[in-house]
Amino acid sequence: MREPTIHNPALMVTCPRCGSVPGARCFTPRGSRLPDGRVHRDRTAAHRERNQHTA
Repeated sequence: MREPTIHNPALMVTCPRCGSVPGARCFTPRGSRLPDGRVHRDRTAAHRERNQHTA
C-alpha cells in the first residue's frame, strides 16, 4: 500500500473547504471523493502556508 502523502503533500493538512482529515482525500459538495487523488486548491494553499511558517 502506498503512502498518499508522499504523492500529494497537501494531504498532510486538513482541508479547509470540505473538512477532510490529513491523509484522506477531499470530497465534492455532493459527498463523493474527488477523482484521481486530487485535492481542493484551498488545501494546497493551506499546506503551502503551513510550510512557510515552519521553514
